[in-house]
Amino acid sequence: MSIYTRELTHDVVYSIGDAHGRGREVVEFLSGLGARARAAGEHAAFVQLGDLCDCFTLPEPHDNGALRALIRRRIETVPGLRAAVDGRMFVDWRLFDGSLREGEVRGFETAETLIECDVPKVLESFYEATMSFETMHAFVAAQQNDDVIFVFGNHDADLLRGHSDYGRQQKYIFLGLLGFGPEEVVAHMQRGTPEVILRHPWMKWLNERPHMVMSRDTVYMHGGPTGGLAQQIAALGGFERWAEMLDDARTVGWEHSAFKEHESFLSPDGAPNDWVNHPACILDFLHLAQRQYLAVGHSPFLDFEKGPMIDLAHADNLRHLFHTPAQLPPERRLIKHDTNLKRGGEMWACRHEVGTDCWTGVNAQFECTPLRCS
Repeated sequence: MSIYTRELTHDVVYSIGDAHGRGREVVEFLSGLGARARAAGEHAAFVQLGDLCDCFTLPEPHDNGALRALIRRRIETVPGLRAAVDGRMFVDWRLFDGSLREGEVRGFETAETLIECDVPKVLESFYEATMSFETMHAFVAAQQNDDVIFVFGNHDADLLRGHSDYGRQQKYIFLGLLGFGPEEVVAHMQRGTPEVILRHPWMKWLNERPHMVMSRDTVYMHGGPTGGLAQQIAALGGFERWAEMLDDARTVGWEHSAFKEHESFLSPDGAPNDWVNHPACILDFLHLAQRQYLAVGHSPFLDFEKGPMIDLAHADNLRHLFHTPAQLPPERRLIKHDTNLKRGGEMWACRHEVGTDCWTGVNAQFECTPLRCS
């Protein structure tokens, strides 16, 4: 099997969706799940389905003063963050208008200058960057347990690839917190310089995460199959050959077409890959993988066709669906994990007894209930 595909022999698997900067909560939840699993004598694995960086969760309501106070409090309480801020220069993008790449940077400032500014986007991005910093610290420490596996997500690829599509402003700050100088950060965000970024041990660790985990009956991955993936796998000569091809692509880097945003298994977002309209691609993929279930993160909206429902401003009455895991068509074989943590959603895990059709949702209070079905 491929280097970046992890095989599990465990009898029980607990799985959690995208982190998006809420890593401390995820690790605390995993710790509680682990204690309960050990008490029950379970041979259990714990899988988190990626997207460590790019936090979009802000306290509500908030204003500049409240955010400034929260940032200062986090600098004093998050391990390593005070040292990451002191004496460093950061990228200042205050003239960024949402469309520029080259030329979007205004200059370089100290952390104190950015924190004291009155530009809401700067303060929001600084706060979000501290969340990503805390998440990476927590996850790297938790990886000392071999039964805990963190899967690579499309936002992670976006960070390492550079010239990012998501959370560019918070990535400027986050990379600065990791110790990269402003010129290095600008070069990476405008041209992509992964050979520089991977010098940091946390980024090297992130780059080495598996993109797929397989138990005896389930494929765990961040995104899922695209509409044409089954045909591609068949053309390559089978599932194992596809996994090996992904290994080869990883040696090229995250610019490889195998990981292209919206068009790959990391982020199958395009209209041809809408699983509500094209569920057969999931069954075809599982047939080739010789597994019963597909467990994914990436999107809290897998119950719905892409379109208006993705805009939460028009879907308040459905918010509870976005914030809970689910067992979805086709044939209840798609397990949705993303519970919208990046927008303030609720912490949930899915518990699966391998070799059975038993899937259970576990909430933050460790209350268990059968997965919601749709």
